[in-house]
Amino acid sequence: MQAVTLKKEVTVMAKWDYTQDIDYDSIDIVKVRDNHFLFYLLTIASFIEITSETYAQNLSDYYSDNPEALQWINEVWQNEEVQHGKALRAYILHVWPEFPWEKVYDRFLELYLPLCNTGSFQPTRGLEMLARMIVETGTSTMYRAFESYAKSFDEPVLAGLVHYIYKDEVNHYSYFDRYFKHYNQSEELGRKEILKVIAQRLKDASSEDIEMGYQSIYEQEHEGRFELSAYEAFKKELNGLAKQHYPYSMAIKMTMQPLNLNKAVEVTIAPIILGAMKVLGI
Repeated sequence: MQAVTLKKEVTVMAKWDYTQDIDYDSIDIVKVRDNHFLFYLLTIASFIEITSETYAQNLSDYYSDNPEALQWINEVWQNEEVQHGKALRAYILHVWPEFPWEKVYDRFLELYLPLCNTGSFQPTRGLEMLARMIVETGTSTMYRAFESYAKSFDEPVLAGLVHYIYKDEVNHYSYFDRYFKHYNQSEELGRKEILKVIAQRLKDASSEDIEMGYQSIYEQEHEGRFELSAYEAFKKELNGLAKQHYPYSMAIKMTMQPLNLNKAVEVTIAPIILGAMKVLGI
């Protein structure tokens, strides 16, 4: 199969370095330390991001016949995703140094790794690239919301950190989009197939990895017990954050892009996608 020719040279190193570009010592710890919701939010995100080595291996197996895709997945996407996790972990341990991050992360892996395999991938390479675009839509808009949230209580270090991550995630979306278009030249996916994948990935936006991250932290704080009602309360707080800070217009635009619609149809479809997002709690 013909490999995609990238217009941009693949960059091995990430564009920013959390050990040099984030001034953790400038965090106003008193301002954020008692924000339990923020603690859960950042810790769950750190777990998911730093597990990208496993995601990257699965993607590498699936796209083993495309050397340029493999290079980007392994040398750029994986490195940047893992850096996101490390940067978030550094913030967490600066504000909550007593938190046993490694121990709780091990519990997250125990819960999550059995579900992390290529069996959940889409049946074609084009559709899987499309699914990755929707995932990156979710992550990029999520970090944009985090940035707005951090600014709402005047925490510039966190706002700067998640802005770096947001920019990386948007860039990842553009690469997955490029590969989707490449594979779609031969797969010739119809809008019905594309919409099906979009709908499924939107549904998975409040997925098991978030719940497992929450469960791992909650068990650490409650002597191994987990209460689903506590997680439901956390989801309500997430919904409240979304209502105030989530960039719905950006999410809708990114979600519609693979459909290649004309402007008139986009105007009709956009409210439907917005309604679906809100029903799903995004």
